[in-house]
Amino acid sequence: MANLSDQDLVAHYINTGSNYYFAQIYTRHHQDVYRKCLFYAGNTADAEDFTQDIFVTLALKLKNYRREAKFTTWLHAITVNYCIDQLRKQKQLRTLQQSYILDSSYTSNRPTVTDEVYFQAFEQVINQLPPKQRDLLMAKYKAGIQINDIALNRDLTPSAVKMQLKRAREYARSLYDKILEKED
Repeated sequence: MANLSDQDLVAHYINTGSNYYFAQIYTRHHQDVYRKCLFYAGNTADAEDFTQDIFVTLALKLKNYRREAKFTTWLHAITVNYCIDQLRKQKQLRTLQQSYILDSSYTSNRPTVTDEVYFQAFEQVINQLPPKQRDLLMAKYKAGIQINDIALNRDLTPSAVKMQLKRAREYARSLYDKILEKED
C-alpha cells in the first residue's frame, strides 16, 4: 500500500467502496489535517472534532475529486474551508470584542459607554485593520493559538510574531481610541 499514490488510493476507494483504501488515506493525512485544524481551532478538542468531520466530509466528496490538482492540495482546501466556516459559526468577532473590553489597561480610563457602542467601535476597528494584522489578532486572541504555533504556521520566529502582535495591538488601540472619541 505504501507504493500506491494518493490518487491511486482514491481511485481504488471509489471503484471498490472498500474502507481499507479510505483507512490508508486517513492514516497518511490525519496528522496534517489535525495540525491545520489545531492552528485554526486553537485547542485540541475542537481540532479533533474538526478533523473527524473533515474526514467524514472527505468520504462523501471523494467521488467528486478530479485529478486536476494534487490530492493534498484538494484536501488542504477542504480543511481550510471547513475550519473557517466553523470559526464563523463561533461568532469570532463577539469573542474578540469582549477581550478588548475586558483589557483593563485599555478601558480603565474610559467613561461608561454602553456595550453596543463598544461593539460597534470594535467592528469598525476590525474592518479597518490590514488583513494580516486582523488575521494575526484573530489567531492569537480569538482562537487562542500559541505564539510558537503561529510562528510555525507563518514561517516566522516567535519574536517576530510577538513584534507583529504588539504593532497590531497598538494600531488597533489607536483606531479604537479615535472611534470612541468621535462617539463622545
